[in-house]
Amino acid sequence: MRLLHWLAPVLSIVLISFAFSTVNAQGYPSSIPQNGMIQPVSFDSFNLPGLTQNAQSLAGAPPPNFFQAATGGYGPPSAPGFPMNAGPQAPVNAFPQMSPFEKMFQQHRVDDNGLWSYKSSNHGKKYFFSTEALFAKFRSPGSAKFGNDGTISYFNMVQEELEDATDDEFTTAAASLNFFDHVTYDVIPNIFSPGTRLRWGWNNDDDSGFEFTGWWLASADSEWSAITNSTHKPNPNNQAIMDILLSPPNFIDPTGRGVVTTIPGVTAAEINAILQNELMNLASLPLDDGTLNGVSVPYDLDFRIKVVSQAWGTNATWMSTPMIDKKNLKVRGLAGVRYMKVKEGFGFVGRDSGLLYSDATTFTSIRPDLKLFSHPTGSDENEDGVIDNAGVVEDDDAGGTTGTATAFFAAPLNPVTDVAVTPYTTVVDSRVDTDLAGPEIGFQFDLGGDKLKIWGQTKFGIMANREKINLSGDNVGMGVRADPDDINRPKALIDATTTDPTPNAFSDASTHTHVSPIFEQSIFAEMAIFEHVPVLKRMKILEEAKFKVGYTYIAAGEIARPFDSIRWQGMPTRGLFPSIEVKREKWNVGTWSVGIDWLY
Repeated sequence: MRLLHWLAPVLSIVLISFAFSTVNAQGYPSSIPQNGMIQPVSFDSFNLPGLTQNAQSLAGAPPPNFFQAATGGYGPPSAPGFPMNAGPQAPVNAFPQMSPFEKMFQQHRVDDNGLWSYKSSNHGKKYFFSTEALFAKFRSPGSAKFGNDGTISYFNMVQEELEDATDDEFTTAAASLNFFDHVTYDVIPNIFSPGTRLRWGWNNDDDSGFEFTGWWLASADSEWSAITNSTHKPNPNNQAIMDILLSPPNFIDPTGRGVVTTIPGVTAAEINAILQNELMNLASLPLDDGTLNGVSVPYDLDFRIKVVSQAWGTNATWMSTPMIDKKNLKVRGLAGVRYMKVKEGFGFVGRDSGLLYSDATTFTSIRPDLKLFSHPTGSDENEDGVIDNAGVVEDDDAGGTTGTATAFFAAPLNPVTDVAVTPYTTVVDSRVDTDLAGPEIGFQFDLGGDKLKIWGQTKFGIMANREKINLSGDNVGMGVRADPDDINRPKALIDATTTDPTPNAFSDASTHTHVSPIFEQSIFAEMAIFEHVPVLKRMKILEEAKFKVGYTYIAAGEIARPFDSIRWQGMPTRGLFPSIEVKREKWNVGTWSVGIDWLY
């Protein structure tokens, strides 16, 4: 049916012109003060004196049963022309109680092109429920440098000592190879997590509705170890001896005068060979130690970085009537509230032998800060069974030798207390708990029909963000420096005592509240495929079910990340410890989902 646009203003003018006229829509004119309803049939009224409102007459009397009889309890029908059932009984009232279309929803629309459309429905609310398995990928830490940005590299820090221990050719080649280099966070593998999502709500007759959604992603972690990139790996056959050397009271060099043996049946030469294999050229931690260039702390036993992520949330969303309502396309507005929790953690563990090693032959000639290694080529040039030895420069390709062919390992000695540096472990643990809550708006599109429907939601929100940051750790500093009176390389770590076994431990905490934007984009496909699958099509629980797959992307801005919110400073002897320095960036998670959706 097509409506003429000019008809609306014309009818409006006509109605306005009769604004002050008196008309009777229902009931009797004022001249006949009776209640009820006039029979809508004309008849001959001359046999009924005093009744003039229906002066016209029929050709004859109506046939028997012409008028419908009243329902029981209302008495006989009135004569034609009289009010129906005038008297003490109530009049017949067929509508709405007796209507087969009781409380039917009706919706009329006029499109832009003048077409009139009509929609009716009597099913009321239509509920839906879905359960899904989630497979998420969290945002990685990025490619920023691990540690203090701007700190000198370990190679540049010991370049002069390295040249003195070897030669210019060896040092030049070492500049382009790993020599306890700094690392970036992009070495950490991607973080994947399983989870689940529940969705429940209803659609009204006018296609408006409401939904509640709750989702949860399990705690997942990802770890990177510098040992994986090392050109030589620890030998499991040496593990028992290394455990003794790294444990008190033996340690590797308890006197600080060079490694000797205190293990029965094991010679000093065997221990020297084991250390050449077990000590590794891993990586360094750049720190601000209060000096201009800072310091890079090398670790030759272990160097591991770990990140942990977890998230969950819920939201309640109202869906408006369609703004666009085509045959196979609907677009509805969305408005609601959201709560989301993000938990992230970061951990670092670095283990060092506490030894220095180079071409020295006595503890008095060891070179400051230098841990000498063969070039990390992954080959055994001197054919001693150890690839890229620690403390030894292997034969070069030309057949000659550069530097030393014999390793000397020694722990630096504190000249004041006569206490040698012992193996130590650096630990840093940072955690951020973020709570987001606030309103959001957006839209939802539905494309397709009952057999196959593709739909999605786009939401934007402004969240109140409350973040709690905790930072703790121990032994962050250049542990191989032992002389407190050395002006250029002063002692960094405080020696442990029986009364204070962890003098280098630290902790910090802070809580902040601010505003963060949030964005969510989701797209799903629902397919009625169970009715085509043997066995499944006979299951009653799947009669109204649809198979559902989708992808959801959530991004939030101004989120504090645990690995970025650290001020990397370390020199406990001068009161410098790592502390919280809040830095915020984007956080996101992408989630694939597979599930079942029910209508009931």
